[in-house]
Amino acid sequence: MKIKILTYCFICIAFQACKSNQVEKATIWSQNIKRKIIEDSNQQLTKVIFDSIRNTTIYFSRDIKLKSYQLRNHFDSSSNRLYRDTLVSIFYSTDQIFELVRELCPGNSRSFEGIRYKGNHFGLAEFRYCDGKIKERGFRYNNKEIGVWTEYDSIGNVIRTTDKGNSERLDKLLSIKYYR
Repeated sequence: MKIKILTYCFICIAFQACKSNQVEKATIWSQNIKRKIIEDSNQQLTKVIFDSIRNTTIYFSRDIKLKSYQLRNHFDSSSNRLYRDTLVSIFYSTDQIFELVRELCPGNSRSFEGIRYKGNHFGLAEFRYCDGKIKERGFRYNNKEIGVWTEYDSIGNVIRTTDKGNSERLDKLLSIKYYR
């Protein structure tokens, strides 16, 4: 009987270690992808275009899109523009397959940062309060929330954790490669 209990405990510990290892690897994958996207988006600028319909400024190197900023105008009572703030910034990989998307305060009630791969959300996604503290954090795979998502209150205490399932997809993130 003692052997069965010890075996069960060992299996549970090994399973938990594997899950935490998956999260760690997926976090490192996300951090590496973000770093590479930022490096790619900081190439020498050759052209800047302002799209007045979408109120977006787009930066290029040759014909490769590097980054874009969607802006919001603020006007006074006489309709004079006082200033602009950035609602969304997107940084692009050189091959245009990866994007680092950031939705920013104060244009939104919270900020967001996440990776898009071929137009879909993959990897670590973080929502933050406007003061920068994490509001919600978890992983996405092909736009679907996977694994454990954690929600925090405004002072950083965990409110709840929700297991969205499909944790095995965390390992699949590692097969998505960033080529230069």
